[in-house]
Amino acid sequence: MKFSIYVLLLLLTGCTNLSTDSGEVTKDTVVRVDEGILFYNGSITSTANNTLFNIYNDLEIKPKRLVITSTGGEVSVGIELGRWVRENNLDIEVEKFCASSCANYVFTAGHFKYLNNDSTLIWYGSAWQDWSDNFSSAEDGKYLTKIRTMESRLFFQLKVDNLLCLYGQDFYGFKEYVKGIFGIGAVGFDYSLADLKKFGLNNIVLIDNEWDWRKYKPSKSYKVKRIAVNDNYQFTLNRFEI
Repeated sequence: MKFSIYVLLLLLTGCTNLSTDSGEVTKDTVVRVDEGILFYNGSITSTANNTLFNIYNDLEIKPKRLVITSTGGEVSVGIELGRWVRENNLDIEVEKFCASSCANYVFTAGHFKYLNNDSTLIWYGSAWQDWSDNFSSAEDGKYLTKIRTMESRLFFQLKVDNLLCLYGQDFYGFKEYVKGIFGIGAVGFDYSLADLKKFGLNNIVLIDNEWDWRKYKPSKSYKVKRIAVNDNYQFTLNRFEI
């Protein structure tokens, strides 16, 4: 049981050795403003979020865009950043990659969502995946209920089908996650632009008039499985709710 919980937390926080909540802005997480644009590079943490919020509040002229490169972070902290992006009507630009909580909650929250030709988006689950019910204590169960409620509310506000984060799992499988942890398989999945729009992700802007990251990162392409959405898929708002 403890192993199941450990794997769950590992997957939700990004399948990475970067700290997800170290209590300080570490060398792995850099938050700054440059020429009127906000930058967030590294793991999503409470401390990095607060640093970003303080920078924004102290600026007389408020930035309109947040440029991010992140493997994600703990679910509630990722949702916190996504809500803040939505509340301030910020645009999001993915510089290099945006995975896990970054893709789930920050990219989806952007007013306009900018992708470079080699920007990588990676999904591989959310708080609503079936095997995340395997918790051993009431405290863990309360935490799961909390983050599920937070996630559902955010996606409802964004008018995004929260199946977005889970759809690929039907074609991907838990074994692929485990293989990915050991560096021998895909670490997640992604979708085409047309399929992203099916889930409710609108206002996607291609900075270079193309988005084909596999062409620019061929040695990394095997790490992310492209999932095609079936023709019988039907958009559903608030599909998962407490």
